[in-house]
Amino acid sequence: MRIHQLLIGAGPGDAVTESARSIQRALARSVESRVYAVHVHPDLADEIGELADFPRDGTADDVLVFHVSIGEPGLVDFLRRSPERIVLCYHNITPARFFDELDPDFASKLRDGRWELRPLTTMAVGAVAASHFNAAELAELGMGNVAVAAPPLHLDRLQHISTDCPIAEELAAIDDPVIAMIGQMHPHKRPDLAVDTHHLLNVNHIPRARLWMAGPFRNERYAGAVQRHIDSLRLDTVRVLGHVSDTQLAALYRRADLLLLPSEHEGFGVPLIEAFGFGVPVVTRAYGAIPETADGAALILPPDATAADLCEAVARVLGDPAVTVELVARGRDRAAQFSAEATLANWLGALAGVLRNGTPARP
Repeated sequence: MRIHQLLIGAGPGDAVTESARSIQRALARSVESRVYAVHVHPDLADEIGELADFPRDGTADDVLVFHVSIGEPGLVDFLRRSPERIVLCYHNITPARFFDELDPDFASKLRDGRWELRPLTTMAVGAVAASHFNAAELAELGMGNVAVAAPPLHLDRLQHISTDCPIAEELAAIDDPVIAMIGQMHPHKRPDLAVDTHHLLNVNHIPRARLWMAGPFRNERYAGAVQRHIDSLRLDTVRVLGHVSDTQLAALYRRADLLLLPSEHEGFGVPLIEAFGFGVPVVTRAYGAIPETADGAALILPPDATAADLCEAVARVLGDPAVTVELVARGRDRAAQFSAEATLANWLGALAGVLRNGTPARP
């Protein structure tokens, strides 16, 4: 038996790619296993194969794990022709509405991904969903054989890495509170709301508190809009880092006094667990899988919480040591449940369960 994985895009530092690589290394100890992708970053060309090189001698004893993300022309037909048992790994698909005006082409791919999800659920023998929130979406499409398991995480890579870098030195020189927003800077992550929250914090509570935003912008137009918003508020307390290395990310987590996560869509929420592991309290909103991922370890506001509401919550956490201590303790307990060993074992166990329970469901 062979168990291969397929991604739409594979790139260094991408959470889905890193999870797939961890799964592949574990599987390769007992079966033939490799990761393939439609689009492969050059830095990973030696490790991840291109779709064109996917082996065509598969059998019904083999397994193909497809990591569902966005739409890709021809991929559904490719999977329909594949003899392997297909298992979906569902990380969720961002609603296209967040990109309709900003990036219509990308919005179209997201919308295609949603349309393609329905036929995929009929082709697959089952699925592993990253959260119950994700599993519920598959259930709405009529899929029954769905296991829930967090993606394999790599918290240790940040916990034990050296943070000897200029950013660490810059952060060490700051005496005021440092608020971090971490993750890809997409519209649904609401970096604009983080900026508004921080502006109110500076005006009403802590004049020199800092906001450091770490994560890549997919769209230069959107990056420019966020920067213009910062400039319009004359905020010299905001630092936009863009893409960061693990060294830089660890330095930010070690110095941060709070993680602000104003996102409006999360299929899991890796920064939550990373922050918990570093003892960083979290203020966020109850969207998507955030409540189940945090599981009581973050200060979670209602979905309709405004910048003013988030500001007051941030001020409360930063101003009340008892609240901070409680959140840090809960966060560390929560993070302990997501070690690399535990998340990998749970995911592999979920895959095994799906394969035991699954029967071919191809049209």
